[in-house]
Amino acid sequence: MTEYIKPIQLKNLTLENNIWQAPLAGYSSLPFRVLTWRLGRPGLLATEMISAKAIEQKNDKQEQYMKKADNEGPVAYQLWGCDEAAVEYASGVVEDRGADVVDLNCGCPVRKVKAAGAGSKLMEDPQLIAKLIKAMKRGVQEIPVTIKIRVGTNDRNYNGVEIAKIAEEAGVDLITVHGRHAAERYSHTVRYEKIQEIVEAVNIPVIGNGDVVDGVSTKKMFESTGCAGVMIGRACMGSPWVFNKIKAELSGEEWLEPDHNELAEVMLEHYDLLVDLIGKDRAIRQSRKLGAFYSKGIIGARNFRNKLNNMKSREDLEELVNLLMS
Repeated sequence: MTEYIKPIQLKNLTLENNIWQAPLAGYSSLPFRVLTWRLGRPGLLATEMISAKAIEQKNDKQEQYMKKADNEGPVAYQLWGCDEAAVEYASGVVEDRGADVVDLNCGCPVRKVKAAGAGSKLMEDPQLIAKLIKAMKRGVQEIPVTIKIRVGTNDRNYNGVEIAKIAEEAGVDLITVHGRHAAERYSHTVRYEKIQEIVEAVNIPVIGNGDVVDGVSTKKMFESTGCAGVMIGRACMGSPWVFNKIKAELSGEEWLEPDHNELAEVMLEHYDLLVDLIGKDRAIRQSRKLGAFYSKGIIGARNFRNKLNNMKSREDLEELVNLLMS
């Protein structure tokens, strides 16, 4: 442990460290989390976004998002939606399914989500966020309720502090803040000073998110904002061990990147786990995207990615991976 790496207590839940995995639409499914827990051991894992309305309507497609394995650590189930009744019902369902934390997405800038009145669209109505938090708290028995927001909606409306105060009053247990406003999506450098303002405005833990990729950037997030922990998103795609790397770098310990054989084994295991969860055809499609991340920085990666588009079986993947890693 260092002065940066610390456990976090949320109600009755003790999380062993404050280096967490972010919800990643299209990526942080059960296979991703199982590998991330074993190879990186973040203090908290997270599901993909799950539609509260779809859970309320008992849509079978949501089942894959709600599965939890015995060999993964604490998991935050992230809901999206803007309907109080749906959010309340869905919160209870995910608690029954094993969620250790239930989180509400109030920061996703994707057009489809915003058009439904959810994600970062919620930041235009802070009082609705308060109502949704109270609905989530009614829906659960014991688990913590959290939200993920951005520092504001646009250059003219940095209302993160206002929302954080309202959320705290509504009873939220923790807030994660992405350091860009919604209109910026991912195109601007993180606004550390805006996260710091939110940290200083509330008496509950605030997790900093955005541009955290290694020990240096993690240290910068801690020192620039005073946050209680960090959440890592895109940097863990294709690098499930990045959490252990960051912990090692912050502790002054030597870190050795996985060798090519280890990387090849992880890619193939990820595929096998996806087949078990969603079937061969969908696993192949997802593995094409995942391969782009796993192969990043390796000589021959572009050719590998091009050939992945024609992959039709595990044998094809194994052959391509072995060629890339040789």
